[in-house]
Amino acid sequence: MSKEIELNPPEVEFLEKLKESKYSVVFKVRFRERICVMKVYHDRGPSEWDPPYREVNLFISESTAYHRLESRGLCQRGVIPDFYGTIRKIQPADWPNLEMFLNDKLPPNAVLIEYIPNLQQIDLSNYSPKRLTKFREILDDIHAAGVLHADPKPRNMMVSLSEDDRVLWIDFDSAQTFPESGDMSPRQRKWIEGEDEMVDYFVDALAKDFEEGKLNRTISYYYEWYV
Repeated sequence: MSKEIELNPPEVEFLEKLKESKYSVVFKVRFRERICVMKVYHDRGPSEWDPPYREVNLFISESTAYHRLESRGLCQRGVIPDFYGTIRKIQPADWPNLEMFLNDKLPPNAVLIEYIPNLQQIDLSNYSPKRLTKFREILDDIHAAGVLHADPKPRNMMVSLSEDDRVLWIDFDSAQTFPESGDMSPRQRKWIEGEDEMVDYFVDALAKDFEEGKLNRTISYYYEWYV
């Protein structure tokens, strides 16, 4: 089901730039009386070097994953951010806050998702066995919906400090969404198994790190430079 949003630029009030990278820019915005997150992606278009077995367009990866996960009820359960829709082929010249896209060859696209204040990645300061168990169960549900998260690091495993017991997975711009029939190639099954193993290790290792009071076994999950 399409959730493409038709709008005029003045309908979106930009409140804050939350994050910027060479791939996308994330804003806190007000749209039709709702505070939400608008994630805008640079679109480089297809390349002959793109692997045929993997989606590498970040907007397509994220929006496709959200469509699937919403259809399976994960948004309604609050275990991933609520998904409001997509905005395609944005003309940045009409959006004063999108000047960083003016020199792109292709128009950017965006997703609108739930804004959740006071999020904190899972770490030793907010660790609990219950929270880790929930993260693992949610990942099983994501996989059951035919979606590979593809970046299962604590930076994408969030604890809400405003809502008791709410934990959620975020950031699906690397996600791979498989056929609804459930048919997966051997390569895709291996991806799922690898993601399960990676998170299983993290869940067990963070519990041990918590007992010792410092990051040790899980430090590579938090710091990219640590190998």
